[in-house]
Amino acid sequence: MHEATLILKCSRPELVKQSLEPDIKNDETVETVLNVKNDVLEIVIKSKKLNYLKAVINSYISTVNMLEEVDKIG
Repeated sequence: MHEATLILKCSRPELVKQSLEPDIKNDETVETVLNVKNDVLEIVIKSKKLNYLKAVINSYISTVNMLEEVDKIG
């Protein structure tokens, strides 16, 4: 099992977490857990396949960056 923990500083981490939660689909291949600690969002990802882990990491980083940019505009 491969595992990665992303620690992402966000202006509104609880809102980012709520935005990501509906899209989390844990199954036998990938498991994702979101936690908020102070001003950071912690994303713990476990995957049986390394290429799945990489794809999920890239997806979360891109999505969080996009949400942060939208928050700046709004």
